[in-house]
Amino acid sequence: MLYIKYDTNSMDKRNIENIEDFTNDKDDRIKWLQIVGLGNTDLIKDLCNKLGVHSLVSDDILGDNQRPKIDDYEDYIYIKSQNIILNNNDLSIQKVSFILFMDKMISFEEYETDVFISIEDKLQDGTILRKNGADDLLYALLNSIVENYFDLIEMLGDKIDELEDELLQDPNKKILEKIYYVKRELITIRNIMWPMREVASNLSKNEYDLINGRTIYYFRDIADDIIQIIDIVENYREICSGMLDTYLSSIGNKTNDVMKVLTIFTTIFTPLTFLAGIYGMNFKYLPELEWKYGYLSFWLISIGIILLMFKYFKKKGWL
Repeated sequence: MLYIKYDTNSMDKRNIENIEDFTNDKDDRIKWLQIVGLGNTDLIKDLCNKLGVHSLVSDDILGDNQRPKIDDYEDYIYIKSQNIILNNNDLSIQKVSFILFMDKMISFEEYETDVFISIEDKLQDGTILRKNGADDLLYALLNSIVENYFDLIEMLGDKIDELEDELLQDPNKKILEKIYYVKRELITIRNIMWPMREVASNLSKNEYDLINGRTIYYFRDIADDIIQIIDIVENYREICSGMLDTYLSSIGNKTNDVMKVLTIFTTIFTPLTFLAGIYGMNFKYLPELEWKYGYLSFWLISIGIILLMFKYFKKKGWL
């Protein structure tokens, strides 16, 4: 567990093994405890009990319900959010929870990432974040998650651009699978963004005693960013739908081209089949069968028919 204490003049950062080092600390500075990994359920429940946190909160922290939400318990605020990590082109949803007190913050991450490293650096560098309260720290942490959303959306945008180029060059089933995969990723992101928007919107309504009136404007900015992300996701979904239509049109055009070629060849060979059928009959008296140049005449007539039909099709623009 990483334990950070800070104020305007100083900052301490160390790893602790016992939760009593945090719960019994009477330091007046702002305190931030980071817990990475939710496997030690006893430790998390013990921490919540020592701080007077409701058992429903610890159940939410450890539970599988991943929908972002916010709960106000007067003495503290519980926020559940979700971070989206892109690993090897696969989306990974990480549960991230926060418990905000007047002078301390606890963050719970499902596994280790580098999303909050920038916040640690800002505290280390003595930025304005050190001069404010724990509610500003909550804003900084949520803002880091939202900035990660923007990075993810940018990568998906680049992937969509690449798919558009591939689709125009050579539409095939692999590209179709990629388009469906990106579309599912966008749906996943949208399903996360809507409740995250509600969380940010609630934090910006000045309804919580633990949120300073000055800080609510920053939470409004987060809410606006999330709305922007939702709009971008919807635009990308429309682009993916358009690519699916383009794919189907391309496949339809390919099918039409194949059918056109087959139809042309069928049309060309129809009169030849007719001639071959007549002179293939087993009647005894067919005058042309006795001609010296009958066989040559047949081929000349057949070739002439083929050339005339090719010329006609080319004139019509069918070839």
